[in-house]
Amino acid sequence: MAMDYFPIFCNLKDKRCLIVGGGQVATHKAQGLLAAGAVLRLVAPDISTELEHLRVHHEIEWYPASFSPQHLQSCWLAIAATNDPLVNRQVAEAAHAERLFCNVVDDPSAASFITPAIIDHSPVMIALSCGGNAPVYSKILKAHVTQHLPAGMREKALLAGNLRERVNHACSDRARKRAFWTAFFQHAPLQQALQQENSVEVTQQVEWLIQHRLLSA
Repeated sequence: MAMDYFPIFCNLKDKRCLIVGGGQVATHKAQGLLAAGAVLRLVAPDISTELEHLRVHHEIEWYPASFSPQHLQSCWLAIAATNDPLVNRQVAEAAHAERLFCNVVDDPSAASFITPAIIDHSPVMIALSCGGNAPVYSKILKAHVTQHLPAGMREKALLAGNLRERVNHACSDRARKRAFWTAFFQHAPLQQALQQENSVEVTQQVEWLIQHRLLSA
C-alpha cells in the first residue's frame, strides 16, 4: 500500500518560516516552530495578545498587512493559519509556485505537508498522524502511546549519542555493533542506574557492555 505522506523530521534551526494568521491556531504553530529553533516571519493585520508576547520575546518579524507572495521570500516553509479559507488557499498556491512546503490549517487537500501530533522527549521524537482525516484520533493515539513509553528512554538515547563515535572507532563490524546496541538498550542494570541517576554505576555498566558485548563478542 502506498503512503499518503512521507514522514520527515526537519532541522529548522535558524531557518526562516512564514506564518500567515494572528489568532490562536497561528499562536500554536508559532510555539512549535520556535521550539524547533526556527526564525519566524508573521503576516497578519492583527495578532493575539499571546502572539504579541511571543513576537517581543523572540524577535519575530511581523508584517501587519494582508498576505502577499513577496512575504515568502527567503522562507523555507509556510503555514496558512487564518480563519479565511480563501486567504489560506492563496498562501498555499503562492507557496506551491515557489516550491515551498505549505501547511494549510483545516484543509489538508490544499497543503503540501501536515503537522502530526508530537510526543517530545528530545532527542526522542514520536510523530503520529491520521493523514489529516482524524486529528482528534491522532491525539487519542498520542495519549495511548505516551502511557506505554519506556522509562528513561531520553537519557538512554542521549547516552547512546555520546557513545556512538567511540563504538564506531572500536569496532568496524556492523553485525557486532548492531548486537551491541541491542544489548545496550535492553540491559536492565544500565536502565536501573540511569533511573537512579547513578553516574558511577552508569559508567561501569557501559564499560561492561563494551567489553562483553562489543570487543569480545
